[in-house]
Amino acid sequence: MASPAAAQYFDIYGEANRALPEAQKGFDALTPDAPADDRARAVSDLIIALIGKAKYKEAYELYLENRELALHPDAVAGAVGHGLVAFVEDEAIRADYTARLLATVEQESCAPCYARTFSAHHLARYFYNIEDDVAKSVEWHKRALDLAKEDLAPNDPARVNFAFQYAGYLRNLDLEAAAVAVRETEAMALKLLPRDDHLGWLYVFLNNALVALDRGRIAEAADLFSRIADIGVKEWGESDPQLLGIYQNIAVLRSRLGQTDQAVAIALRALENETYSNEADLGYHRGLIARLMVQDERPGEAVDYFRLALTHFEGLEDQTFAARARMDLGNALSLLGEHEEAMTLAKEAIPVFRAKLEISNAQRRERETLAARIYARGGDVGLAAETINAVIAGNEGVLLDIYARDQDRRALASDGSALFRDSMAISLLDGDPARAWRSAQLALISDLTLSAKALTYPGDAAGFSSALEDVSAARAAEDEARVKLASGEANAEALATARAAREAAQAALERDYPDFAQFVRPQPLTIAQAQRLLRADEAFILPVVFEDRVVTIAVTREGLSWGAAETAPFEGRSLISRLRASLDAELVEGDGFDAEAAHTLYTLIFTPDVIEATGAKAKFIFPAGGALARIPASVLLKSPAKDGESPHFLIRDHAVAITPSLGSTARERSKPARRFAGVGAPSLGPAPATRSALRGAAFDIQSLASLPSLPGALVELEALQSAFAGEDTLLLTGDAATEGAVREADLSAYQVLAFATHGLVSGQIEGLSEPALVMTPMALNDASDNDGLLTASEIANLTLAADWIILSACNTAAGDGRGSATYGGLARAFQLAGARSLLLSHWPVRDDAATRLSVFTVRASASGMERSQALRAAQLALIEDESVAGGASPSVWAPFVIVE
Repeated sequence: MASPAAAQYFDIYGEANRALPEAQKGFDALTPDAPADDRARAVSDLIIALIGKAKYKEAYELYLENRELALHPDAVAGAVGHGLVAFVEDEAIRADYTARLLATVEQESCAPCYARTFSAHHLARYFYNIEDDVAKSVEWHKRALDLAKEDLAPNDPARVNFAFQYAGYLRNLDLEAAAVAVRETEAMALKLLPRDDHLGWLYVFLNNALVALDRGRIAEAADLFSRIADIGVKEWGESDPQLLGIYQNIAVLRSRLGQTDQAVAIALRALENETYSNEADLGYHRGLIARLMVQDERPGEAVDYFRLALTHFEGLEDQTFAARARMDLGNALSLLGEHEEAMTLAKEAIPVFRAKLEISNAQRRERETLAARIYARGGDVGLAAETINAVIAGNEGVLLDIYARDQDRRALASDGSALFRDSMAISLLDGDPARAWRSAQLALISDLTLSAKALTYPGDAAGFSSALEDVSAARAAEDEARVKLASGEANAEALATARAAREAAQAALERDYPDFAQFVRPQPLTIAQAQRLLRADEAFILPVVFEDRVVTIAVTREGLSWGAAETAPFEGRSLISRLRASLDAELVEGDGFDAEAAHTLYTLIFTPDVIEATGAKAKFIFPAGGALARIPASVLLKSPAKDGESPHFLIRDHAVAITPSLGSTARERSKPARRFAGVGAPSLGPAPATRSALRGAAFDIQSLASLPSLPGALVELEALQSAFAGEDTLLLTGDAATEGAVREADLSAYQVLAFATHGLVSGQIEGLSEPALVMTPMALNDASDNDGLLTASEIANLTLAADWIILSACNTAAGDGRGSATYGGLARAFQLAGARSLLLSHWPVRDDAATRLSVFTVRASASGMERSQALRAAQLALIEDESVAGGASPSVWAPFVIVE
């Protein structure tokens, strides 16, 4: 049990706002002749109170001034632990302090002392390259948490301290287990912390934010870091140096969400929080500002900050920081056309990363890719290809390996937009179209991995997951046996046994779940395989938008062609944003379509070489990913808009379809006996002023029922039902539109399924890691499978045989700027469930237009017209029908896309 003194100190820690002024008062009252014991107690009280307020610098300095006193072990461990990590440069001092901490590790009678001791010990080992042992550290944290539960009162807020530290360190070992521990910490905080702005919540929110990042929920993490900053400002003041790292995280996350101007402003504001920063810290922050400026399309301003960063890094022993700054400076210079210096900087930097990091390391992968990009811009295509091909060879297997750890695959997928897309462009320049085509597909698979990561084998998710885990465990055992054989700890027979076990587990998986890789982890096609999938009048069009150009691959029955159009820095991305914003504005205001952006984008994608190869084709098939997923390709203008003339939209000459994967997954399907089932118009909150009111909003899952109702959804579903009058139909709306009802209904019996409801992107609701459709939520204490969210993974495990899935819902086709393209996830989910084709909306569809477009398309398809041509005919009819108010507006006729 803890001593009375220790309990007192922990009461002070838990009530830091009260304790700090009292401790400061006691310390100030000391007289020069005060007894050593009184001085030691007063100093210990103040050190621990300062730690309670996370004022580590002050606590550490107070310790240094009074270390000759017999200070309480909590004060020593806390002050030394935090000070050692943050403020000590001298390695001899670090070693001395670490030895002192190690000597007290086994003093388990005092939970607070124990926690501070091993925490400091592990931080020292981790940050200063003293032998690291993550598993041991996690074990110590777990023991400390158990001791805290024994020693501390049930209502002591300090329990939360142990819980969040354990959960935080567990992240280094097991992400899934850490996520569970984080939720348990949150539950403890809800019971024990008196206010949601209590300092303890700062750390709880921090763990929640890190878990959100682990799962790709960027928007949720950004919001959590903003709450952390609010608490920090309240506790410490706006200029406190402890806010620096918090502001840096917020800036990075805002940039990843596309809010680059906000990101730069936040990073510049954080210059006021650099009081404790050393040269490495100062250089890092200036480099961060510069990188954010590049992302905000301000490379000229970024150059000055990169050069400032280098002045701080040059004298450091570890040249990794300087190497990164040189590479980033080279990238900015190459965007500005200053290729000679850019290439010199890249060639100076790359050896540093190669000497320290494996090829599979994320930082090495990023740096090598950036170097290849710089070389290619500078004209040395051979060196660019050599550089990036080595990275591809060392990494693409992880992305395509269904047995690989999800966190490894996701880490690689998050880099895929740079790695594989750059490889595509460089390979084309290097005369290797086969490599370019493969890399283009790997980039799409990366998008699919991120947007549909939770999808699994349809029909038996639990059994498939178990079988996959068996294979993964067998592979790990085989690897371990191989290592032991090499070291002499085991014989060849043990390796043979492990290998046989792995082969048996893999054979069982492939026997029980045939084509699992095709369903869950699509494989890239060769050019010849892709050609065989195309009809004579079809073309795959794969545009990729880079900072300084747009590169497009076109594949037809006749072969592969490509074109590249150079742009001003970031022009392609800017044009897409402009066009999307104009479509959103037109939806609300009725005008404002950016015809100039629509035509310029067309010319960048459809270069003369691409037009020559595809101009005569009746149908264009685009990928379900990349920057262009934010807009329907049908709105691109083939010629400049002229007053008094109808715009020459792409749709006038070509049907357009989307594919979530370039291959095809043949599944046996029976012809459904019934015609139509509609689901949606769930019972939610009051209706919004406009159907676009939801776009971009974020919600807590417990307030799902307060989402605005969509009265137009009911009208739309009833209109669709009436189109099949006299035939067997089903309608689940209002209170009947629940997850349970969807699962209980035999939806495999219907040829056409329509969902009219809210579509949510990953992260739009806290805890939502995949796209979802909103159903009527049940009571909060109801079973978790009726929470009101029909997620992509739940959709994938439905049994469907529909010719058509109609998703007339906000956000079902593309992301909302939060870094998440949605139709990769939802389309893939319905594909796995058995649907043939989908009609998805990019934005809220006007009720009369939604009904007309969907009914016309389905009817025309049923009469024998090809699906994408049926949608094209419906859209052209709406454009030409003068009786429909605003029907010629792209915001009215263009939201739907065909996914097949």
